[in-house]
Amino acid sequence: MRILLILFFALINIEVWAEDFKWKLKKTVEHENYYENYGTGIKKTKIDGKNKKLKFELREFFPIETARNSKEEQCKDFRIQEITYKSKMIEQSYSLNDCLPCIDKGAGYMCAYPYFQVFYFYEDYGIFDPTYAAISDNLDITNDGAKLVYISINIGSREQVRFSELKTDLESLGVGKAHLFKSQIFKYNTRLRKIESEKSKLKNTQNQVFEMVFTRIKDNTLNNIANKTKLNIREKDLKILFSAEPSLSITKFQTRD
Repeated sequence: MRILLILFFALINIEVWAEDFKWKLKKTVEHENYYENYGTGIKKTKIDGKNKKLKFELREFFPIETARNSKEEQCKDFRIQEITYKSKMIEQSYSLNDCLPCIDKGAGYMCAYPYFQVFYFYEDYGIFDPTYAAISDNLDITNDGAKLVYISINIGSREQVRFSELKTDLESLGVGKAHLFKSQIFKYNTRLRKIESEKSKLKNTQNQVFEMVFTRIKDNTLNNIANKTKLNIREKDLKILFSAEPSLSITKFQTRD
């Protein structure tokens, strides 16, 4: 494991600096069963000492039942997002959301707050977020080439648990291939879980039932992304995932306080 950590940081060998940026909505397309938002964003970066502006594309998909009035249009039962760079997929994500009164808006506004999310990161994701530069050397863990997958679930008040999967090939270092499943708990200072206050140690999970459930959720979610449909999560599958973190006293996921 020490070798894995050293390798991870050693692979981040380019100087990259990026400003926060906002997506600009270009159009909304209505399909038979879902809406599609299309937008772009520009990120300023410094790569190998040269300043560059990179253009990313974002597609967002959400159910056709979503209200289109100004006070409820953010209330999406589920949401799919795809980020591409030069037409190449770099990230996909899927979230199940609770529809609740907005914390930071006026009376009557409803917002979607995610309580269950699955993220898929691909070979070139390090271009978008340099902290993930090392994943380009990971082995594929999905049929479409994802290099890292993690599941994020809200638990209790201002807490979140994350489960991740990656596969590495370190034969040149005499380690061989490593297929890793990990878990970690995060705590936050805000109800929207934006300001992290503390986190547990990253924990390895070696349990065949856990791996089977994680893989099933990972694959089923990709099917839902492809078909633009709602993901069904079984309570017993959540309990199996939660078993990787014995310190979890609350097994009911929730959106916020």
